[in-house]
Amino acid sequence: MPKIKVLDESTACRIAAGEVVERPVSVVKELLENSLDAGADTVSTIISGSGVEAITVIDNGCGISQEDTPLAFHRHATSKISRASDLDSIATLGFRGEALPGIAAVSDLVIRTRVHESNQGFFMRVQGGRVLESGPAGCPVGTAVAIKDLFFNTPARRKHLKSNSTEMGLVAELVNKMALIRPEVRLIMEQRGKEMFRSPGKGKTLDALVAVYGVEAAGMMLPVSAAAGEMALEGYVSKPGFNRSTRQHITVAVNGRLVHSTVVNKALEEAYRGLISVGRYPLAVLHLRLSPAKIDVNVHPAKTEIKIEDEDRVADMIGRAVRGALREVNLIPGSGLAAGRRKDGPAAEPFRLAFAAPKAVLPRSRQPIAGGVAKAPGVGAVDPPEYDSRPVDPVESGGKEVPEAAQGVMSGPVGGKAGMDVAKAEPAVAENRHQYRAGLLTGLHIVGQLMDLYIICQGEDGLYIIDQHAAHERVLFERYYSLLLKGGPEVQYLITPQNISMRAHEKEVLREYRDHLQALGFVLEDFGRESLLLRGIPAGCTPGESRRLVADLVETILAQGKTDSSKVQFALAALLACKAAVKAGEKLSRQSMRELLEQLAQTGDPFTCPHGRPTVAAVSRRELNAMFKRV
Repeated sequence: MPKIKVLDESTACRIAAGEVVERPVSVVKELLENSLDAGADTVSTIISGSGVEAITVIDNGCGISQEDTPLAFHRHATSKISRASDLDSIATLGFRGEALPGIAAVSDLVIRTRVHESNQGFFMRVQGGRVLESGPAGCPVGTAVAIKDLFFNTPARRKHLKSNSTEMGLVAELVNKMALIRPEVRLIMEQRGKEMFRSPGKGKTLDALVAVYGVEAAGMMLPVSAAAGEMALEGYVSKPGFNRSTRQHITVAVNGRLVHSTVVNKALEEAYRGLISVGRYPLAVLHLRLSPAKIDVNVHPAKTEIKIEDEDRVADMIGRAVRGALREVNLIPGSGLAAGRRKDGPAAEPFRLAFAAPKAVLPRSRQPIAGGVAKAPGVGAVDPPEYDSRPVDPVESGGKEVPEAAQGVMSGPVGGKAGMDVAKAEPAVAENRHQYRAGLLTGLHIVGQLMDLYIICQGEDGLYIIDQHAAHERVLFERYYSLLLKGGPEVQYLITPQNISMRAHEKEVLREYRDHLQALGFVLEDFGRESLLLRGIPAGCTPGESRRLVADLVETILAQGKTDSSKVQFALAALLACKAAVKAGEKLSRQSMRELLEQLAQTGDPFTCPHGRPTVAAVSRRELNAMFKRV
């Protein structure tokens, strides 16, 4: 064993930086929190590129004295706690004393700072953890930290960053969220010499909501408040009709600290259960006030995760407050914006997108599946061929015989060795396999629908269970992906273009992936700093659906990050399919169920959805007999 030795300060700082400074947004978060702890009421964040090139954060807080500035770059040096007992009631955002030394260890950093009591400031330049120069400097009261060449000495960390638009989007999202939880502070963000965002700093959360999401979105928010003993809750939640495809727009602050809280998320989702579709999430800005002694913020280096005592009480308070706010608004579809619907249609109606002519609205139990094969123009627009209900002789590599129902479906012919064998097989063999799969599915006898989620079928050799959402996802995914590769669907141009409110970093994402969106049939045009005009949409899609889908596409691209064109196309096609597919809880008529099975039979990979979940499960006659001891 090598001898144990104490690491030098530079190595220790590099290790700490690996925990605290994950990407550019981590740097901005630490510096913003320092500015807020310093009592600043105006903080400017200036970004070059994705933040790797340069980040500057300027505040008008109390500043750091000349004597204390060098100490700020020593690990575990902090002005915010003095003894171990202080950890039991932390009231500041920072307290570990690792942020500045960690950032300086992986960048070229210059700090300029001045306190009220002094008429001159002080500066230091630290590169890779080494102090290069320091001395007096002229500067206003407050602190300015300028960082260049982030991760210059940790190339592996830089290599694994996502695209510039994604990294920039994460920084913008952080600044937006900080503006929402600290409405009394004016937060400004600039990129490439242009102001991208400015919050009013007037102390009102609703004003911050307008700055972040726009006037229309702010008008769809409902105030919530509650108090129980030492606990208090204030904030806003969206009406059910105004929702998003991810939890990204749920902003939670505990004692002024931005956190990710599973407790709050679950309480919110439970409060909205039955009011919004599965897979959709509300917008929310919630300020929780708890006794500092009831929370532990010292559980994660980035301080974004906390532990809360009495989680059940907190969740109950949130649930009651949100449900109470939702009860006070009219949720009946068809009664205008106050009823939780958008101008272009009732929000309670699950999302649909099909490249087909609009159909008359029927009761849900009688509606056929959206985007039927026989009616989709230019994409397999033929009736499905007739198949004998008896399975044809199976074709398996090595001459293996396919046994009963479970073997043909549950073993997963998609992917794995079986999937590769199909790709390598002669065309006639592959065609025979396709006919076997198609014949198996179209030959099933539909028994009924279980729990408004599963289609129950009987085959000659057993019981078949089809997940209606996963099956419809597979059908739509193959159609959309094919359209992307072939140049996109037919575009219908709008007589009256739709205005879409879009934050600056989201518009940057759309510019970067404009070709992909046009391939999907969306024609977008710049219209001011935070707006876009939607001039064209895919044929068969309504303007309201398109506005909602564009927002979901932006979130998907941001989550996908730096990747090649084919992966982006796959992700977008999968998203379209997921949003358009029938959902759990939707009643289907026998006609709809039969149409879905016929469409599924025509797909190339009918037994999994694009996310890899099975579409079909089977229980053979032999297994059923064994269950009931009939063997």
